[in-house]
Amino acid sequence: MDENVIDEKKELRLVVIYSLILTALPWVVHIIKRMFSLQLNQFGLQPMEIRGLVGILTMPFLHSGWEHLISNTPALFALLGGLFLFYERGAWRILGYLYIISGLLTWFMGRSATHIGASGLVYALAAFHFVSGIIKKERRQLAFALLVAFLYGGFVWAFFPMLYWGTSISWEGHLSGLLTGIMMAFYNRREGPQFQEAFPEEEEEENGEWG
Repeated sequence: MDENVIDEKKELRLVVIYSLILTALPWVVHIIKRMFSLQLNQFGLQPMEIRGLVGILTMPFLHSGWEHLISNTPALFALLGGLFLFYERGAWRILGYLYIISGLLTWFMGRSATHIGASGLVYALAAFHFVSGIIKKERRQLAFALLVAFLYGGFVWAFFPMLYWGTSISWEGHLSGLLTGIMMAFYNRREGPQFQEAFPEEEEEENGEWG
């Protein structure tokens, strides 16, 4: 078997493993919370309060119920998979920035409440993939970006917080994630797959024809 094929299979296996582990963590936390009747949601993000800073780290792992958790799971798994697939080792650094910056923005702009859920991170990842695919015009990532827009196109509504007023949805987390994803896409535009106008073989053939 070709070594390149073997390497690709190993990389794909790691992508799936990393994505599964990270997506499973909120489930583990929620199951433990339910089993032992733990009041863990008090450790969510509380804007503009020093004790609420811990929520920057804990917010994505805490959910209000099974429905909340299930709604975030498919998108989180797919978007994490795309990040590890396209950015390989750099994925961990990018994920760290998306995680921390979106949490910090939520802490600064959030209303006085306890914010929980992984949707802020999901919005950050979705915006990052979509904008990266558009500005780099790389075919594989652009296709993934269009898939993200089709399956999770609702992230654009984060720009219209008035739609969420009077609800328990953390629109501040959504907006923070969206802004963070856009910023990180531009900041990391030279990383990951890049657009190529033509394959080297095609260029050589053209030079031969006109030479």
